[in-house]
Amino acid sequence: MPETSVDTQVYPRPSGLAGGHLALATSTPERIREQAFFAGFVGTPRVVAGGLLALADIAGADFRGVRTARAGGGRDPVVTGDGERLRFEALSTCGGVYGRLDLDPAELQDAPVGRGTTNVDVNPPLYQALTRVGGQDPLRLSVGADELAVGTLDGRIVEKRVPLPARWLRGLAEVAAHALPLDARLQLPAGRAVTLLAEVAARSRQVRWLMPAGPGWRFTTRPAPGAVCVADGFRLAPLRPLLPLARTLTLYSPPATGAPAQVSGWVLDFGTARFTLLLSTATQHGFAGDGRLLADLSGGGDPAGDAETLDGLLVADPVLDRPAVADRTGWDRSRVTAALAALATAGQVGYDVAAASSFHRPLPYRADLVAALHPRLAAARMLATAGRVVATADGFEVVSGERTYLVHRRGDEHACTCAWWAEHQGRRGPCKHVVAAVITERTGERDA
Repeated sequence: MPETSVDTQVYPRPSGLAGGHLALATSTPERIREQAFFAGFVGTPRVVAGGLLALADIAGADFRGVRTARAGGGRDPVVTGDGERLRFEALSTCGGVYGRLDLDPAELQDAPVGRGTTNVDVNPPLYQALTRVGGQDPLRLSVGADELAVGTLDGRIVEKRVPLPARWLRGLAEVAAHALPLDARLQLPAGRAVTLLAEVAARSRQVRWLMPAGPGWRFTTRPAPGAVCVADGFRLAPLRPLLPLARTLTLYSPPATGAPAQVSGWVLDFGTARFTLLLSTATQHGFAGDGRLLADLSGGGDPAGDAETLDGLLVADPVLDRPAVADRTGWDRSRVTAALAALATAGQVGYDVAAASSFHRPLPYRADLVAALHPRLAAARMLATAGRVVATADGFEVVSGERTYLVHRRGDEHACTCAWWAEHQGRRGPCKHVVAAVITERTGERDA
């Protein structure tokens, strides 16, 4: 897969806001009839407008400081309808900040919601209009085909040719794997959250660890059990305009591992809606860099076959948590995680940390781009199928190019003698040799 590809999004008309009607146009491949996702009134217009503005800000931002995109000028958010709720997602240009706005059935007044995933047009004029939405007047939202939208907005076709770097697309797919191990650590009322974000901003270019302390918090320079990593906290800026509308802010983190930095989750609860923001481990380190999915694939079972089973369950149910998957399938926790990772490699699932559940979300991009998301996994499969992996008393010998590497157990994990593993020590996921060994090991177990 080339480092940067181009994807074309086609809209039957531009999105717009007129007469209390927010009409979001959805992308229609090959100019087919636009799919209808939702049409009805929302419960909290300012939350919906503010959430879409925050997503546009995230999508248009490069937090590395390389460049500053104009407001609303990033890649269009992805919208998913699951029959009950709507989810809008965006990833920053740099690939290190992920945002999602979840609109629950109560927010949508229990109106019918369609099923599917696509891009939704957020253009600069709409961005400016959203800044003027108040909380007193009713707001009608339509996502996709709607008679009122067709009658009130112009019908010119809009084409957007957008760059899709492999790193960005892979990061969007891998977000679910980063979110899966996150647990709630601290919940604050929105008023106190304002103070917290101000303190985080003061330490914006540092890695600090936030420790729950009674009803409050304290900062440390070292990781500890229950701590939340705050890496380059200035990237939390999109949350600030939403704080006056929220009830609570909940902070999430994975179990402490001793790593110099970890992913963190920040969830604003509005009652009938939520906004989730995930921060990567550094401004220069996007979600695609850790190879988290490849690590999760070593959980056991047959991930490819298990993924097909799990995909069927997700189609039938809007959301599925890991205990529910385990009950229905009889799999242990590691096998469930591996199956979720296998689906996530193609961007088929997202993960909601607040609900501790997965949801179905096929990425709305060209199949050839999505299929090539993980070159390490593709290279590992080639090594395994070519017979380049041989089991020995010490582990597995993997012949790659002109060299032979030894993949061996180190505690509960695999390790390798290659230079890449020596440099990263598993912090960026397993190398292709380890993945090839795991694939070969599983194949042998199934054939035995």
